[in-house]
This record gives sequence, C-alpha cells and structure tokens, in this order.
Amino acid sequence: MADPQQIEVPSGVVACTTYGSIRGETAAALMELRSYSEALGIRNVSWQMVPGTLVEKARNDAVRNMLASFEGKAGWLLFIDGDMVFGAGALQQILTTAYQTTPFADVVGGYATLRGELALPTIDTGTGTWESHYPGRGPLEVIRTGAAFLLCKRHVFERVPQPWFRLRVPQRALDALAEVDNLARCRLDGDNPFRNLPGNPWERLEAWSSNDPSANTFTPVEVGEDSGFCDRVRMAGMRIVVDTDIEVRHVDTVVSGWERHKEKMQEIERQQLQAVGVDA
Repeated sequence: MADPQQIEVPSGVVACTTYGSIRGETAAALMELRSYSEALGIRNVSWQMVPGTLVEKARNDAVRNMLASFEGKAGWLLFIDGDMVFGAGALQQILTTAYQTTPFADVVGGYATLRGELALPTIDTGTGTWESHYPGRGPLEVIRTGAAFLLCKRHVFERVPQPWFRLRVPQRALDALAEVDNLARCRLDGDNPFRNLPGNPWERLEAWSSNDPSANTFTPVEVGEDSGFCDRVRMAGMRIVVDTDIEVRHVDTVVSGWERHKEKMQEIERQQLQAVGVDA
C-alpha cells in the first residue's frame, strides 16, 4: 500500500452522516481510523459529524461544510454513514486509490454490502442492478454505488449543481419512454435517433410498454439519493470507481459483510441444482 503522504493529496473532510445517533461500533471504528491516519502523518483532515433526519439533507449539509473547510480549499469529502465499520487503514487506502491507483476517478467508493437477504454489494458496472462481486478484485469502474463509504473530489460538487443528493420520484416506464422520445424530437429536429437501430431496441421497449401491465404501474422503489447522485455525476462526464479491496461493513443485528453475500449466493446455487435433481 502506497503512502498517501508521498503523493499529491490535498486537505479534505471526513463526514459521518447520521440520523442523530451513531452506532457504538462505528464510533470505535472512527476513533481507530483517525488515530491510525494521524500516526501515518495524514493530519490535513477535518473530522465532522453531520446529523440529519433526512439522509439527503445530511449529505448536502456535509458538502456545504466541506466547501467551506480549510478556507474553501478542501479537496475531497469522504462520506461515512453512522452504521458502518471499517479497518483502521481505510482512509489511507481510499486516498491512495483516488489519487494514485485510479487518479482518473472523480468518485471512489469502498466495498459495502446492502442490508437484506442477499447482502448484495453496492456495485453496478452497467447492468442497472446491484451485482454479485466478491472483494479483493481491486478497483472496478461502476455507473452506480452507495454513499456509505464514498470519497468525492471537490470538483464533482463544483460541476454538479446543488442539491447534490436527492431522491428521484418513481415514474411509469411509459412516462420515461415518452419523455425521452419528446426530448429527442424537440432537440434533434423532430427525429428520435434511437428508432430503427439494429435489433430495434426502442421498438421492443415500446412494444413491451404497450403490452405489459407492469409498464403502466409506478415502480415500487425510488431511486435513492446516492444512486441519483451517481447518475448526475456520470451525466456530467465524470467517472466512479469502487475499490473492492476496501471492505466496509454495515452494522445491523449482525455485522453484514461479503461472507454473508457469498453464503446467500451459494445457497441459491444449491437450490437451483436441487431443482433440476442434482444433489448439491
């Protein structure tokens, strides 16, 4: 692991965003993180607690605090949610990834799993879904990730207008297609260039939206404030990386990490084999 003090790393902010309380495990991890980082000589850091009833408000407040930190010269902001645990060297790791291993990355996240049955990691490399990936694969470029342990460089917030974080209201698939079609016709001389492409993807989507009842219903889950932020970052021409070597864990009734995800995926594989008569 390279020493971030030997590469060009500006001052920055570590912001723990909470609903007003913080898990004891997270508090202990934060103390170890700060102590270890300062022992390495990483001292140009402002450590902040940012409470907020709404997570998107806490994140936006953290950005405004960062932009004002070090007399407006802070170069990065690391979000840490108040229910996460991580290694003492996690700050050194993510700074090294952001400024040395993948300096092209504008946003860098750690490997964190979601709560839930599959404990899927917050990694979407382009499928539009949270994908099964195990840690230890190094940096992966993604289109979306969560903000539970997320480093953003200053220029991201300067290029993306505020509010940076906000939930996206769900809409019907029919509405989404109609909006894109209308925008294309308005801006491109009355033509939708997505029509008549090889394989007819647009026409197939139209046919599905006309014939499938689910296209006329609202999607049950909103796009979260962190995924919405990632979409806007990429629309602004910037890049996002998840470093799978930086493992971060959610604190729930149990500490949930990649091992739980692996167990659940193996259980699904066993069930599929048993369904076709293969003894797993």
